[in-house]
Amino acid sequence: MERFDVKVAPGLKVGYIMGSGDEVPDGLKQLGVDVTELTAADLSFGDLKRFDVIVTGIRAYEVRRDVSASNARLMEFVRDGGLMIVQYSRPGGFNEILAPYPMRVNSALRVSVEEAPVEILEPSHPLFHFPNEISTRDFIGWVQERGTYFMESWAPEYTPLLASNDPGEPSQEGGMLLAPYGKGYYLYTGYVWFRQLPAGVPGAYRIFANMISLGKSPTKP
Repeated sequence: MERFDVKVAPGLKVGYIMGSGDEVPDGLKQLGVDVTELTAADLSFGDLKRFDVIVTGIRAYEVRRDVSASNARLMEFVRDGGLMIVQYSRPGGFNEILAPYPMRVNSALRVSVEEAPVEILEPSHPLFHFPNEISTRDFIGWVQERGTYFMESWAPEYTPLLASNDPGEPSQEGGMLLAPYGKGYYLYTGYVWFRQLPAGVPGAYRIFANMISLGKSPTKP
């Protein structure tokens, strides 16, 4: 991986639920992040409170029945102060009852042009300032596509953070949604980090580092 400046909150412990297979954990480890890949036993009986963040890999709810079976424990983890990040999920495995508040994914909502402009909807949000300062420049150099399986509707508890669209298409705001839940936070993202991190896209690393660091931000979302 090309060397570039990416900061991560110190001491961060990440639990990763591998789905259909991706290299995001390897990318995080290259940043020095403590990453543990979670087994079915971990989800059912393990101590989830030892993690600051739990991230689901792509399509985890679809390919692993243990994820939805343990969803109540995952929601408890968030309520108790954890951060959960759910990467893109298809309707066949993910439905709105698995999220803390209703949201509905649409397989037709995607941004397939990798150079499509991205708008930061909440520029003052801590996610775009800690520990890395994020701007639209961080969306330069992306590969293959921007995102897929965006949400078509969501409860008012969610805040859309980014917007993008293919040429001639309406703006899509359902690709990154954040909601407080109890003492913690729940983040859904349809942006294709699983493509960008293996490709060594600096801006994608910086944004993902901010995502997993959100719970340690000195300014609360």
